[in-house]
Amino acid sequence: MLCLKQRSVKNAYETLVPKILKEGLEMTTEDGQRCKEIMNVMIEITNPKDKSISPKYPLGERAVENYTQQLLYGAKNEFSYDYHSRLFDYPNEDNTKRINQIQYIIDKLKEQPSSRRCVAVTWNPFIDVKVSMQERGSVPCLNHLQIIRRGDHIYMTVLFRSNDILCAFVANAIGLITLGEIIAEETGTELKKYVHIANSAHIYVDRDRDYIKKYFPDCVDCIK
Repeated sequence: MLCLKQRSVKNAYETLVPKILKEGLEMTTEDGQRCKEIMNVMIEITNPKDKSISPKYPLGERAVENYTQQLLYGAKNEFSYDYHSRLFDYPNEDNTKRINQIQYIIDKLKEQPSSRRCVAVTWNPFIDVKVSMQERGSVPCLNHLQIIRRGDHIYMTVLFRSNDILCAFVANAIGLITLGEIIAEETGTELKKYVHIANSAHIYVDRDRDYIKKYFPDCVDCIK
């Protein structure tokens, strides 16, 4: 297990990527892609207000903006899911009922501020078990989100079953922090800390070799 405490997403990214490349174990995904991986990574961001983007992040500011917009407002895609619909419009087994989990969290925080039940999930077994059995089925990487309120502050924790650290972590974290700030605004609080847990924190060493060479040249020898 790896635990990191960093001031910002930028600092966390610039620390975590080299650590995975240098210390991670090699594994091959079920679709045949080679990765370096560290399992069970926990990152605490102590100043989530700082949403500066690392110049080493290969996809840049546009990717962060697009991810945030899709998370908050939805987008058309070819997947069996999108995070906006799973968080704001979660379906039951036969799509006859839906629930806005984010609104539930906001209402719960207002009514019972000390509650530990302010939880949202994205994994839907009725949909995702079937899709995950398909050769190229796409299922949510973000699985769990929890908000805890203590006084005038809220604390946000998210869990990813699988997280592409090089190309996705920055957009994931900043987008979710933005969602946390919206929840804070709706509940008259402030987002104090953000904790990001990745059960499989990985980097695709063949697919993204050019990015690694360009942005993390000191780590090239680790991905032979």
